[in-house]
Amino acid sequence: MRIIFLIPWHRTQYAQSGLTDLMAKWMEARPADECIMLAPSISSTPNPAKCIRSLPWLGNYFPFLRIFLVRQQIGSLKPDLLITEPGIRLPKSVNQLLWISQLLPTPISKQVLQQITTAKKIVFTSVLLLDQYKKQQCPLPDEVSIVPPVLASVYEKQSLRIPSLYIKIVGSIPHEAALINLLKAYSLFKRRQQSELQLIFSQDITSRYPAFVKKLNSYKYRTTVMINPVQTPTQEADQEAGAYALLTLDAKDQLDFLYRKASQLQIPLLVLAEKEVDGATPVDQLAEQLMRIYKDEAYRKQVMVTQKSFFLLVDNQTAFNQFLAAAESY
Repeated sequence: MRIIFLIPWHRTQYAQSGLTDLMAKWMEARPADECIMLAPSISSTPNPAKCIRSLPWLGNYFPFLRIFLVRQQIGSLKPDLLITEPGIRLPKSVNQLLWISQLLPTPISKQVLQQITTAKKIVFTSVLLLDQYKKQQCPLPDEVSIVPPVLASVYEKQSLRIPSLYIKIVGSIPHEAALINLLKAYSLFKRRQQSELQLIFSQDITSRYPAFVKKLNSYKYRTTVMINPVQTPTQEADQEAGAYALLTLDAKDQLDFLYRKASQLQIPLLVLAEKEVDGATPVDQLAEQLMRIYKDEAYRKQVMVTQKSFFLLVDNQTAFNQFLAAAESY
């Protein structure tokens, strides 16, 4: 049985995921032509295992070529089972195990909907994601499994520590407006609460959002905002482990992965809301969250308890074994 594991382009979570390394080690113990991982070249660089093959590099720059190039490459490999995320248009003859780690796009494309509808088995990476798909009345197959995301090993090695007074921004930044809303919410928090709580960015926003950085130079609370891109996954994990809370500005991007990471580190994850709720704007909601999580330790702990309910907190190898069990029982 030939299994192909396809990692799509532009999935930032793989940089902090242990899935590719564990999958590569598992594959190396099997015949070279039995299990193959297809991944963007940047994903395969850290582990040049014999089982990893690069996706066509043109797919990174010419999205309209992706469908053709991927279909051509997979067709030549003739897999018995393809494990991938929704969004890749493939021949109907290829058996697919869908692995879902992202929110359902809105509106749902016919391509993705058809792929989910015809799938015989789907693996979700959290209860949170499964609930969101059910709420949108997305047709699901009878066989649905839940397997937690696999984190990079550096997160399992982080010891519990007294949290420092900073909020670490994690995940992708969808647009500059999200950064502006963050500063507005942070300003409200600082005016209401005299605190040394800081914001730390690990992304290199200097090159991506130069206009924002220019505005930041004249920001009233500039001395408590740090642009501090880390250099290695270990440094990233170490900085996140010491945070008072993690904060993501993109409510649609890899939430399950970020919740899993926050739960592993035993610190809360805050999310910038997308829309107004009961008259409160996203800025008001985030400012209130910052205030409550800073002033009310019971609330901070409750946030951590709630996010843990999304996952069974298991170690990486156990999560990976669950993933393989779902694949091998296909």
